[in-house]
Amino acid sequence: MLFFGTMFFAVGYLFYYHIGGYGDLQDKEYEREMAMAQEEKAAYLEKSANTIDENSVLADNTPVTLEQGKGIFTGNCVVCHGDKGQGLIGPNLTDDFWLHGGGINNIFKTIKYGVPEKGMISWEKNLTPKQISAVANYILSLHGTNPAGAKAAQGEKYEEKDVKDSEMKSVEDSLNQANAAAK
Repeated sequence: MLFFGTMFFAVGYLFYYHIGGYGDLQDKEYEREMAMAQEEKAAYLEKSANTIDENSVLADNTPVTLEQGKGIFTGNCVVCHGDKGQGLIGPNLTDDFWLHGGGINNIFKTIKYGVPEKGMISWEKNLTPKQISAVANYILSLHGTNPAGAKAAQGEKYEEKDVKDSEMKSVEDSLNQANAAAK
């Protein structure tokens, strides 16, 4: 009886998957699941933008990010650093000299934790990591603008090691790298 049951099942399976073409075969099912996984990965990467910290922040000079950073800078930082980053109470942000280290990682860290002994508050509770990243990227974009009336240089001269290592990669770039690695 079991033998006839398995034969009946095999005939149904053969008709459903191979002759009738109603069900997906292994290769089609694999391709469909891989496409779904890529979509889920892209959605995750978009949501994970707020998991940025001083170790994972990347330089991003896209107009959208810089505009967001400029808006936050104008609302919160202008009082101490001036409207062009020239420095008032706070240091000049447009030159090569930095009190707490230059580069995207150090700028992010300085904004996040502040420098209480010098009067700069921690923005960690007021801004999301994505907003802090936008401000840090905007500050980087001010480098070399040399506004009139800029405050004298303070701190040590900072030289970027390799800017390419800190550049933001788009979701598409990440997906293309993953696809290339999978092949």
